[in-house]
Amino acid sequence: MARWRTHIPFIVIAFFTFLFRIYLWKKTGVAEYGDMLRYDAMAIHVVWQGYLGNGTVPDAFVTPGYPLFVAFIMKLVMILHSGGLSHQRLIHEVYLAQQFLSIVTLLLIYMLGTVMVNKLTGIVAALLSLFYLPNSFVGLMLLTEALFIPLLIATILAFVYAQKTNRKRYYALTGLLLGLTTLVRPTVLPFIVLFAALSWWPFLKAGFRGVVSWFKQFVWLIVLFIITMIPWWVRNALDFHRFIPLSTEAGNPLLAGADPYFKVPIDTLIQMSRNLHESQQTFAIHYIEQGLTHHFFFFVGWFLFGKLGYLFWQPWLYGYITLFVLYHHVVVVLGFILMFAGLFWRQLRTISFTTLALLLLQLGFLPTARYGYPIIVLWLIILAAYIVQVWHILVQRRSHA
Repeated sequence: MARWRTHIPFIVIAFFTFLFRIYLWKKTGVAEYGDMLRYDAMAIHVVWQGYLGNGTVPDAFVTPGYPLFVAFIMKLVMILHSGGLSHQRLIHEVYLAQQFLSIVTLLLIYMLGTVMVNKLTGIVAALLSLFYLPNSFVGLMLLTEALFIPLLIATILAFVYAQKTNRKRYYALTGLLLGLTTLVRPTVLPFIVLFAALSWWPFLKAGFRGVVSWFKQFVWLIVLFIITMIPWWVRNALDFHRFIPLSTEAGNPLLAGADPYFKVPIDTLIQMSRNLHESQQTFAIHYIEQGLTHHFFFFVGWFLFGKLGYLFWQPWLYGYITLFVLYHHVVVVLGFILMFAGLFWRQLRTISFTTLALLLLQLGFLPTARYGYPIIVLWLIILAAYIVQVWHILVQRRSHA
């Protein structure tokens, strides 16, 4: 009973968060545009025609995680309502499911802060996440962030448990969750290398035996990751008679972010790739290589610094609310700085390296505020840890005064 009471502050936060997000859901209608139309069409094709694709035939243009999630919710809602819902109402019910999922995200944030540092850090991280408005509104759109963010945080949480306990089951769980996260947004695939380095380093002092001991644990991460990906690989091999490890769309966001400061429109770049009979990915790589050869500092500056403003400075959603914009700017500036500081704090090293890796990976692709949002969510957790640390320092100074 006493243990349950220690979670009361978070339970209160979660309760009011839930009420707020249900209120938002009831007040928000359905307006689809951009990528939302694609995910809607793919989910409908899965439910009604039994194939995964945006057009009239199957495709592998995007990874299947989010469209299948939406299709599952649609099918479940149709069963519960005996299929008697309009399409707009069906999408609105998907939004409701995503708002419930956002509470799971809040719980994962609380757990990650608690496991890494302490319970107060988890509570502060939950509070910061509550006041960051996009966390409340992301579930009211058909966008991958609604599923990607909880899976991302769950993956990091499982890996932190694996590091702390050195148990195979947590490495296996990390592999499973990383596979699912990759199937939603493939940019996290390189986390396998990052997790290998972060988990291998503590065993280095033990020499060969330490490396063997580490490998016996980490191999479970790799095995479960592969098992999670196999159904997608098999489906692609059967439908398209070739190996498609992730998706065929990867070249599009790469090409869209290849030209510094968008001086050349994306439609022009796509037409240039077609004229050369190259895929968008191949053309993007050649375009970047040529840029680095002839305008080295201009292109390097674009990929290292130029995209940061597009990703973070203009807040995603509700940029017209002055107080929220101020809060957003404080989070971005402090989060960016403290991410680097966290690399040297043992308890924050895993989340700091993971966040930095996610940022560097995103700098290779199209920079839009929505793609920077998962990084900001992780910054909120890092920021919470430092707020608690400063609070403890101030309390100690008062006690010694």
